[in-house]
Amino acid sequence: MKLSLANYLHLLLLLCVSTSLATPKYAKTGCSDKCGNVRIPYPFGIGARCSVNHWYNIDCSSSTPYLPAFNNLKVLGVDLRNQTVTVSTTRIPDCKKPVWNSNEIMGVDLGRSPFLFSKSHNTFVFEGCGTAAIMANGSVVTGCSTACPNVSRSDIKNCYGVRCCQTEIPRYLKSYNINITRSGEDDGACGSAFWVDKTSYEEGRFSDPLTITNASGIPISLLWTLSESDQITCCDDRTRILRRFDVFNSTPVDTWKCNYNTKSSELNPYLIDGCTVTPKYAKTGCNDKCGNVTIPYPFGIGADCSVNQWYTVDCNFSTPYLPALNHLKVLDVSLDNQIVTISTKRPRVSNCQKRVWNSSEIMGVDLDGSPFLFSKSHNKFVFEGCGTATMINNGSVLTGCSTACHSLTPSDRNNCFGNACCQTSFDYYFKSFNINLTNLKEEDGACGSAFLVDETSYEEGTFSDPFSSTNTSSVPISLTWTLSDSDKVTCCIEDERLVLRMFTGTPVYTWKCSMHSFSEGNPYLKDGCKDGAVGSEDPTDECRRCKDSGGNCRREKMYDIDGFLFSDDFSCYHESRTSLGVILGRNNHVTGS
Repeated sequence: MKLSLANYLHLLLLLCVSTSLATPKYAKTGCSDKCGNVRIPYPFGIGARCSVNHWYNIDCSSSTPYLPAFNNLKVLGVDLRNQTVTVSTTRIPDCKKPVWNSNEIMGVDLGRSPFLFSKSHNTFVFEGCGTAAIMANGSVVTGCSTACPNVSRSDIKNCYGVRCCQTEIPRYLKSYNINITRSGEDDGACGSAFWVDKTSYEEGRFSDPLTITNASGIPISLLWTLSESDQITCCDDRTRILRRFDVFNSTPVDTWKCNYNTKSSELNPYLIDGCTVTPKYAKTGCNDKCGNVTIPYPFGIGADCSVNQWYTVDCNFSTPYLPALNHLKVLDVSLDNQIVTISTKRPRVSNCQKRVWNSSEIMGVDLDGSPFLFSKSHNKFVFEGCGTATMINNGSVLTGCSTACHSLTPSDRNNCFGNACCQTSFDYYFKSFNINLTNLKEEDGACGSAFLVDETSYEEGTFSDPFSSTNTSSVPISLTWTLSDSDKVTCCIEDERLVLRMFTGTPVYTWKCSMHSFSEGNPYLKDGCKDGAVGSEDPTDECRRCKDSGGNCRREKMYDIDGFLFSDDFSCYHESRTSLGVILGRNNHVTGS
């Protein structure tokens, strides 16, 4: 089958349209943010020019990320919120020797690096019979002991003291030793002890912890720190936060941290432009743009992308159409107002042809049976000419207006307030209407015309000249779209059921998804809402009392890297007040006469 040039270009256009997946920025401009399935966000970077310094440089080899500064430790994940990088290390059995240091375990020395072993995101585990301890500079950091009665293997999977124990780590460390002391009740099997990323261990997302082999990979979380020399600029001009954390048998260490102001994890506050997230508007795998028009769900480009056939949009040469409504052109879709603005094919009723038209003739389509209504809040009825125009529904008047026709200049027609032009609104929604023109008087031989029009477009003049009496001029109309129980839309935040008042008196019910005022995106998608900025906390009672006394609060808080309060220094100060006489150098003594 041969393709015409037009069909070929159409196919090429469809292949080139981008999808609606949210596209937050993680890496520096021009740098890749993915190595295999692992996200590599700045200050880390794939390649030297993409990272903040050489310690954060990532080599991506065969879709696997490694840290070359750390003897090519394999990277499993980077967490910006917790400021950790998770790497893969080996398990240490006691069959060879009972004491190991961290350099042997990791194959690297953290001493001069900006990394430490995280206390909050790791746990220490011992599997075997006896006692295992973590030592640093000859002092015990933490440890645990096990009992080894005769138990089945299935009982060992509960690591609470029988052949397996685990414990928290109280301090951050640069180095450590693991010391294993076997008890006399073991069965000859090798024991093993290891640091392990707490989340991975609890979820079992690594090699079987009960299989003791050197080949078993163990994930460990390292805290990464940033100094003043790293010159990090946080996004959106956010102030950097200085965080402090405690190191075992050493002085506290400070690090700069760029904070999150939202609940969303889809951003990188360590990039100046990393907090801008593209909201999701279409279903996953679907396009959300046709030309310059955003097509949000429940509408969709293609049958698989819309909630039902009425909401399916055809995108032809960058122009969206509704095939279920005789291919009416789509100008805009508003989620907040629940309307779709379309362009009518035969928008104007003119007395030059006939004086009564129905909406099917005007629109070229019948809304009966569809989930669409003519919007009462976003349209207005306009008549240009000399006489009276009315909108009729089932024999009753919906609305109408009349004009006077004195001698007018063309500029006077731009004020549509009764002289050769009038406009009016509606009180109800409706599915169909007739337009009737009566008592017409010809003004300079021109035809009168009447039309339904989107209010915003009319007021802003963003369509063809409304004072042109040709049928070829295009007029936008807004349709309210409704959703029933059968549409099965899942809102991302909350839904409500609305009742729309029809002119016929019959109520129409629709579901509407709403968003919080600080959110953006598409509330009609379960994953479509993006939170905005969260408000600041209320002032403390201590500060409130200070202000009540006429003072000013100064609070200097220092947090550790995990967000826990390290120190809190509060002061209430009052500005000194100097006498006006002193300021002016005034002499107040009294002299005698």
